[in-house]
Amino acid sequence: MEKLIDKKDIVARVAHVAQQISTDHDSELPPVMICVLNGAYQFFADLTSMMSIDCEMDFIRLKSYEGQDNSGGVQILKGLEADLKGKCVYIVDDILDTGATIMEALHMVNSRMPKSVKVVTLLKRYGSAMQPDYYAFEIGDEWVVGYGLDDNKLKRNLMDIYKIN
Repeated sequence: MEKLIDKKDIVARVAHVAQQISTDHDSELPPVMICVLNGAYQFFADLTSMMSIDCEMDFIRLKSYEGQDNSGGVQILKGLEADLKGKCVYIVDDILDTGATIMEALHMVNSRMPKSVKVVTLLKRYGSAMQPDYYAFEIGDEWVVGYGLDDNKLKRNLMDIYKIN
């Protein structure tokens, strides 16, 4: 493994994204922050704790990878619980790769008639067909672990982000 992004850089960028969202939010109602489990848990916790506005939180669990294989589609393992009608919603995910997971999350959220929906990701791949509204880092095609991202359910607990050689 080779360190790709240091924890101090992660903290700085997450704080920046948290401030951007807090500043840009323009509704009297608090935003609803939705964490896509499992990969986004660390990013979500740090992001929401650094926001300067109140927010409601919900969690969904979508699975699009089995090991490093993402050819099986997206499975919904835990759905939404929050009432989203008329609210500003932010879907928070670990990485925007093929876009399949985000598309499923957007479908789930939009079916509940929110006022607006924005996508927030820790990582975005260069050349990704979809563009998140907010993201912390852009990376290439490397397989990454740490800070919530896993390799066969391991290495999520690493505080830096590493690429696997």
